Amino acid sequence: MSTFGEDLIRGMEQALAYMDGTGDPAKYRVTTFERTPIPETVDVKAIRERMGLSQTAFSNEFGLSVNAVRKWEQGTRKPDQAARAYLKVIGHNPQAVREALLADA
Repeated sequence: MSTFGEDLIRGMEQALAYMDGTGDPAKYRVTTFERTPIPETVDVKAIRERMGLSQTAFSNEFGLSVNAVRKWEQGTRKPDQAARAYLKVIGHNPQAVREALLADA
């Protein structure tokens, strides 16, 4: 077996030992992260209008479904957590989102 394979198996054994409590805690460094709060609501229409974009243009520019944008704005559908986070970033720094989307295009 290759060194990589041996290292991989050893790492998995150590992970299992940590998870089931049989491993030596002194050998592990555990880092915890605070969860970033995601807003419960996002005013999609305000974000879009602040940018001066139609629903279609906004959808096309940021890779969103125009149907979803319409429903979010009408209040018949609520963006899921990932969409709310994405919309928050768009609202905060749309240029950074544009640059990120075009980076590997």
